[in-house]
Amino acid sequence: MQTYDLIIIGAGPSGLSAAIAAQEAGFSYLVLERGAITNTIINYPLQTAFFSTAPNLTIGNVPWSSIHPHPTRSEALAYYRGVVEHFGLNIHMYEPVQALERLADGRFQLQTTRHDQTSASYQCQAVIVASGSYDTPNQLAIAGAELSNVLHYYREGHPYYRQNVAVIGGGNSAAEAALDLYYHGANVTIIHQFASLDQRIKPWIAADLQAWIDAGKIQPFWEANVTAISPTSIQITKADGSQHEQPNDWVFALIGYRPNTSMLEAVGVQVDADAVPSHDPATFETNVPNLFIAGVLAAGAHPSKIFIENGREHGPAIIAALRQRWAGKA
Repeated sequence: MQTYDLIIIGAGPSGLSAAIAAQEAGFSYLVLERGAITNTIINYPLQTAFFSTAPNLTIGNVPWSSIHPHPTRSEALAYYRGVVEHFGLNIHMYEPVQALERLADGRFQLQTTRHDQTSASYQCQAVIVASGSYDTPNQLAIAGAELSNVLHYYREGHPYYRQNVAVIGGGNSAAEAALDLYYHGANVTIIHQFASLDQRIKPWIAADLQAWIDAGKIQPFWEANVTAISPTSIQITKADGSQHEQPNDWVFALIGYRPNTSMLEAVGVQVDADAVPSHDPATFETNVPNLFIAGVLAAGAHPSKIFIENGREHGPAIIAALRQRWAGKA
């Protein structure tokens, strides 16, 4: 049984910033990551460019030089690898946490499965859960939602050349996917329940997509929902009740993500209807003492409220609270 002052679940930017602060505070710590570091960014579309500029994505005061005004996915992955190397952070990759338990003395015990399928156990005084929400996409509650041609993540457009593709959603993910699919030769339809694209879409993406919609190259259905899916078609129902059926090969249901809070709830963390764990907004401590959340987990079912720019501040705030609580430990 290995013991630490602190265990951090998740090696995204929020988890890494917490690890840097913990190391600088002199705490013994371990980061447990179910995949590779910044696993969410790995799963972004290959052509992704961040809305934020490089200085707003840095962690640990490590400078970031980017050749693009808005860094790309590849640049981000290289930067965060460099940060891990710079600090020599203690991270176990490909070791998902299977169970979290609060012991009678207030400490925590975690059970994991390593990449070689062996099990491990750890104990610690405090836990930071920075596991994000990207692993649990929102599901469509319609006939055909379980079909293999219904996808919740978009990577690249080439496989969908000359295919009829429906993109459901009106946020950044949907807009970027629709545009990239069109540029790769797909026949694209975008369906959104509201009257227009979301206002928070990257401006250059919104303008480009709207231009192709206006040119009749991408077919939009506003104030509409997909109400049935088959292997060869989709049914679209508009707000006025009218229905439209059209041939379709693939559906990208890019309608957001919701964190899996079951592990938190198992140890007594209260979670509201929007999947937001109960927490102090200043220290990010949940209603369970010494159990903290960081990053988009604090936004529940509305992850767009927290991104790298503000989520990177959570870890240092948590460590500052623990330093005060554990005064003299450093």
